Amino acid sequence: MSAAASAYETLGFDALRDRPGIGASSARPAGPWYLPWDRLSASEAADAREQLFAGDYAFHTSGSTGDPARRILSGARLRADAEQIARLLAPYAPEAIVSFAPPRHAYGASATMMLPAVTGLPVWFWPTFDCPPPPVAARRVAVVAIPWTFRILTRHPQWTASLEHLTILHSSAELPSEARQFEDNARTVVIEVLGSTETSAVAHRSGWDAAGAWTLLDDVTFAGEHTAEEAPLTVSSPRLSALDDGSHPDSHEMDDLFLRLDDRRFLRTGRRAHLVKVNGVRHDLNGIAARLRAALPGADVACVRAPDHLRGETYDVLVAGGGTLTAEGVLATARRLGAAPRDVRLVDRIPRSSLGKPLADPEANA
Repeated sequence: MSAAASAYETLGFDALRDRPGIGASSARPAGPWYLPWDRLSASEAADAREQLFAGDYAFHTSGSTGDPARRILSGARLRADAEQIARLLAPYAPEAIVSFAPPRHAYGASATMMLPAVTGLPVWFWPTFDCPPPPVAARRVAVVAIPWTFRILTRHPQWTASLEHLTILHSSAELPSEARQFEDNARTVVIEVLGSTETSAVAHRSGWDAAGAWTLLDDVTFAGEHTAEEAPLTVSSPRLSALDDGSHPDSHEMDDLFLRLDDRRFLRTGRRAHLVKVNGVRHDLNGIAARLRAALPGADVACVRAPDHLRGETYDVLVAGGGTLTAEGVLATARRLGAAPRDVRLVDRIPRSSLGKPLADPEANA
C-alpha cells in the first residue's frame, strides 16, 4: 500500500448515521479520509443518503466580520445546496471529488459531504499541506477549493498533470495569486461560488475575470429595493439557514456590495467589512492582501482595518513567514501598490479559520 493510500481512512457508511464531521459540535478528526459512494449498491446508497439528509445541522459564522453566530441548516436544505453545485459541475463530467473544505462549515457540509451523496461520486478529503495527494484513479476530478488549495496544488504538479480534466470549485470572490498558474491550462476550469453560512450558495461565475459578472443560482432572487446604485446584496432563497431560535428569515442582507445588471446578474464591488477609504480613495483590503502575497513569496499576509484620527480610517498589514522580510521592506512594497498602510507588523502566525479567513486582531498578535 502506498503512503498516499495509507494516509486516507476509508469511512464506513454505517458511520453516516452519526453524520460524521458535519456541524459545529462534531468531534470527528479533520482527516484525511475517503468515502466510496461509487461502490455502493442502489439500496445501500439510498439508505446512506436517507441517514445523511435527516435532521438539522448547526454551524457558526466565521467571526471574520463580527461575533460568530449560530445558524441551523436542515439536511434537506444542504441537499438542495449540493444539487445546485452539482448542476454547475455537470458540464465537466467529473468522476471523483477531492475536497479541501472541512465539513464542520456550511460550505464543506454541502460540497464535501452532500455533493458526493447526490452525485454518487467518490470523495477524498485532503486537509493539510503536509498530507500526500489522494490516490485518485479517476481522470476527471472536481476539486472543492478554499483559498490555500491552490498553494497546495502547486506543490504537487505531477498529481494535477496526471488528470485529463480538473474542475475547481472555489468558494471565495477573491482568487489567490497562486490560482493564476492554472489560468492558461486548457484542462482546468474554475467555477466561483458566492455565498455565506446564512445564505448558502447564492451566485456563480466561470472563468478567470476578476471583474466578471455573477449570476444568481436558479432558486435565488434579489430582495429589497431595486436600485441602480451600489448597495448591499440582499437575497431571498429557500436555502437560507435558520436562526438559532429555529425561525427562517425571508431574506438576508449580505456583507457583499453589488451593482445590479438585470434580474439575474450583478457585479460584486467588494465587502463592507473589507473596504476602507484612505484620503478619499476606496481600497479593498482583500485585494491589497492578495497583491502583497503575490509580491512577497512565502509570506502569509492579512490586511485589517485601523482607526486614523486624521483620515478617519486606514489599515494595518500583518505578515507571517517570508524569511528575511522586514517591516520597512513590506511597507515599501505596499506603497508601490498604491495604498500605504498605517503600520506593518511581523508576527509568528496569522490566526485563520479552517476556511482560510483571517481572524487576527492586529493588537493581539503584534
